[in-house]
Amino acid sequence: MQKSKFKIEVPHRDTKYDKKGFSILEVVAATFIFSIVTITIYGSFSAGMKSLAQSKHRIAATKLANEKMEIIRNMPYSDVGTQGGVPEGSLIQEETIWRSNQKFNVRTNVIYVDDVLDGVAGGTPNDTVSRDYKEARIEVTWGEVSWGKGVVLVSRFVPDGVESESGGGTFVLNVIDSTGQGISGADVHIENSEVDPQVDTAMETDSTGSILLAGMPAGDRNYKISVSKEFFENISTLPPFPATAYDPTDIHGSVEEGGLSSKTIISDQTGTVGITSEDLNSNLVPEMDFHLEGGRIIGTTREAPSQPVFECDQDFATDGSGGLTLENMSPGNYTVDFAESGYTLIGTEAPLLHFSLAPAQSINVTLLVVSSSINSLIASVKNPTTDEPIKGASVHVFNGTDFDQILTTGDSGRVYFPPNLDPPVTMSSSTYSVEVAADGFENYFGSVDVNQLTQTTIELVSL
Repeated sequence: MQKSKFKIEVPHRDTKYDKKGFSILEVVAATFIFSIVTITIYGSFSAGMKSLAQSKHRIAATKLANEKMEIIRNMPYSDVGTQGGVPEGSLIQEETIWRSNQKFNVRTNVIYVDDVLDGVAGGTPNDTVSRDYKEARIEVTWGEVSWGKGVVLVSRFVPDGVESESGGGTFVLNVIDSTGQGISGADVHIENSEVDPQVDTAMETDSTGSILLAGMPAGDRNYKISVSKEFFENISTLPPFPATAYDPTDIHGSVEEGGLSSKTIISDQTGTVGITSEDLNSNLVPEMDFHLEGGRIIGTTREAPSQPVFECDQDFATDGSGGLTLENMSPGNYTVDFAESGYTLIGTEAPLLHFSLAPAQSINVTLLVVSSSINSLIASVKNPTTDEPIKGASVHVFNGTDFDQILTTGDSGRVYFPPNLDPPVTMSSSTYSVEVAADGFENYFGSVDVNQLTQTTIELVSL
């Protein structure tokens, strides 16, 4: 039998239509798009869950606040008050309560209200009974929700029958800035352990920056008041001399029995001071020690002549890079007293030795320093009658050979020789002639022996 012959032909594949895989660029692009979509979906889901959780916590906080307010509603009017507060009562001012594995902070505040409808104490008409009713405020916060952003419930409670006074006085606290503008939302803490019942209460100023407390036990300069607000100065009153070593600016508050007492506290926005220490060639000089005094005046000394006592009176040092940032600094005038061994602070213009900080201002201050071992001269020109520095005085220092320089004093009344010039000039250990001229003063002629860093004071006689 003859075997059949057959041939299997495989069709030739056109490489133009061959199936290809993904290129690296396509894979990267697809992965990037997938990542963006995934992150967006996850972010939306996460934000939704967070919003849902916050809504759940807010509902629980509202329920908790209602429970607390209902407790107050069931109390006799005479018992409505807080421990250490005015009025005094059994309610706790601040407490922590756990509900459904969530911590809630509860703040309860009760105050007397002097209703304007029948006049206010000390006003026109004068309301002789300033405690018209009580106002209870309950605030509940949780997690990242801070005070002032939580759930707040407020209710008024009126006495049975006709309103009456039962001792004490009315106290008004005004918190303002230096322009007279009231500071709203400032945290105020008032305490007095010398009265009966003792007072230890916290609250916030209203939209005008004020707090009115009726029924406060009478006390003479023994109510300690602390005021604080973010980005503002923190103020605490002090007892009068001699309990305080000086006469404080903000003395403890007083309450007059049956009268209206008021106190005003000034608080400004704080600022920032950036300090660098460098030499005449603008090279940063690290770790320079200095003393800084100034800012808010918190009192005056008792010794004559009295001197201001400043809030800032402490030592500082620039860091290893020659820099230092001071935040939350109270506005006012500052003085730098340099204390680094082997170096001297020089300069002819503010803010090298003195500078001022305005409310909410950020400034940079340069401490210009030189080595005390270099032959150099600091000449200070002043008016002996007023002991004030003379600005604009022309100071000529020369030796008749290789040194002849003229500089003009600035606000500090000081000049430093040799000046920073290109090419540089130097001084030697020798005697130099000094001539000084200034409008309204007689010309000065003298000499000074320079040996390392030398300082001299020149007094000009008025014409």
